[in-house]
Amino acid sequence: MKALSVLAALAMIPLTPVRRRRRGYLTVHEMATLAALCDCVIPPDHDPGASELGAPRYIDRLLSAFDRSDRPPRIFAGGPFSHRHDGVRNAFKDFVPLTRLEELRWRAELFGSAAVAGADVNDAALGPLRGLRDIYREGLAKVDEAAGGSFVRLSSTERERVFAELGPKTFTPDPRRGGLTFVDHLVQHTVEACLALPEYGGNRARIGWRIVGLEGDSAPRGYSIFSRARNDYVERVRHPVSTPSPDELAADGMTLVPRPLSPEGERVQSSIVRLVRLVAS
Repeated sequence: MKALSVLAALAMIPLTPVRRRRRGYLTVHEMATLAALCDCVIPPDHDPGASELGAPRYIDRLLSAFDRSDRPPRIFAGGPFSHRHDGVRNAFKDFVPLTRLEELRWRAELFGSAAVAGADVNDAALGPLRGLRDIYREGLAKVDEAAGGSFVRLSSTERERVFAELGPKTFTPDPRRGGLTFVDHLVQHTVEACLALPEYGGNRARIGWRIVGLEGDSAPRGYSIFSRARNDYVERVRHPVSTPSPDELAADGMTLVPRPLSPEGERVQSSIVRLVRLVAS
């Protein structure tokens, strides 16, 4: 009888929805919406799309850069060498501490100038700077509204239609940020994520570099490999440091003919140029 009484009492307790949580700034649903949006910017085809390349993770890492106080914020990767090609320790994994002014600037960038003591020096003349965290949270919510409830639940065709309609009527250009909207930030950060150093969270397995025809960083000395036995660097046959790569020489064996970007690389480059012109205008 006691067990039945306990069960009856539990049944009378009103159930409240549980909000799924995760590490980082964005919620599980917000990350799913962000992933779908990133794939609208760089969709998957015969190559991975932006979400598979790690763009949502890159953006969420940026937004939550100051959420842990036990390590430097993930703003500037260390270096100067990655040693990707010779197996020595990768110094880019060690993020460097920010100076006082750098931290003030980046906190204002993420949290907004009004929320950071000492960051409101230009607010009287230019207006407050909205933080990227608020821009993303509010922007993702508005995308769901434009989708009629949930952007993630739409088909890929419907997502593309909604994404194409996310203009000034949905997002007001921000004069303090050069007239950029949420979508502009999304495009910029998605492209960054797919082509930046993988230590920042995107460019998974350096696939982004391969898609656009880049071989990535060549630290510490070109594409040479360090030999522990010889205690020296040995040039790779196809990627020598002191002479041109064999596949970039003309038939005469002397004229340098650099390899062109892949079609995907050309499209990404054109997108970057258009974004830069938009910011500069």
